[in-house]
Amino acid sequence: MAEPARIDVHGTDGAPHRRPVSANSGGDLREALDDFLELKEMVAAREGDRALHDQPQMVSRFYDVVTKFYEYGWGQSFHFSPRRSGEGLRSAVRRHEISIGELLALGPGTKVADIGCGVAGPLVTIANATGASITGINLNAYQIARGQRSLHRAGLQETCGFLLASFMDVPLDDGHFDAAYSFESTCHAPDKTLCFKELYRLLRPGGELALIDWCLTDSFDEDDPVHRDIRDRLEFGNATPNLLTTSSQLDLVRAVGFEILSSRDQALECDPDAPWYRSLQGRDLSLASLGRIPAGRWFTARATSLLELLRIAPAGTGEAARILNVAADSLVEAGVAGIFTPSFLIHARKPDGSVSS
Repeated sequence: MAEPARIDVHGTDGAPHRRPVSANSGGDLREALDDFLELKEMVAAREGDRALHDQPQMVSRFYDVVTKFYEYGWGQSFHFSPRRSGEGLRSAVRRHEISIGELLALGPGTKVADIGCGVAGPLVTIANATGASITGINLNAYQIARGQRSLHRAGLQETCGFLLASFMDVPLDDGHFDAAYSFESTCHAPDKTLCFKELYRLLRPGGELALIDWCLTDSFDEDDPVHRDIRDRLEFGNATPNLLTTSSQLDLVRAVGFEILSSRDQALECDPDAPWYRSLQGRDLSLASLGRIPAGRWFTARATSLLELLRIAPAGTGEAARILNVAADSLVEAGVAGIFTPSFLIHARKPDGSVSS
């Protein structure tokens, strides 16, 4: 595998920020939480230059805070999936992941990038289903360590691996991959155009991209204070500032040079009785759902605060749980209002014979 990218934590003038964000995952939870909370202040102050530089590290620190909570509630795949009638969450997630491998026609020998791979749930499922050689690109070292364990358990360590890098600046040659996919990760990028240009560069001519991401729908009304409030809470609680509408996302992907093969909001494909946010509403009652449903999240937030008070859990655990409660509630509100989708799919191709943008 390629060498990990060096992560510079200094400002554009060469001097550290007043409190540099840690470039390395792990460490003290309270410190990681403080790093993440600074993201909200930076976005509110419209510090664009700093956002481009520091936001990836701040998002990584967010995942230092929340990964264990996510694994508790979601398992190894941190994304939503369209559900069919009578289909459980786990089955929907697996079917969704395998369908992306099929969409890209992946097979043995195909070199694939998993952009923002999390703890490698989709990577393992798709690699097992297709035989493709997949590289998970992730800026969070803790998640990569978790993913490596999953690869070894699945016996995929000879064909798949990880690269510690920002997906806006990947230390690999042009045209390195035959295909790429992303499950709900490029929404964290501070500059979407730069991000999509980098994905374009990494693909060989004729290579295909399946981009699944969080977007505001065209029903979102910037002039509606209720819509703005839901969006602001959603963006803060999930470290996804500056969400695009589906039409803007599509325009940007096309503008960097991709040929659009198809696009659709997969959230609209859900069974009416099982909308994408059902798993956060308390309508999937099981032991596995306790970390996601409102009562379970309420209990977790209070239990972690008590454990923190007793010094059994690290400082910041209770606040992290409360932030995730805000995130979950805002997702449900956005889904019910129809102003947001977590699953806008763009299938695109880098034209044959094209040069990098």
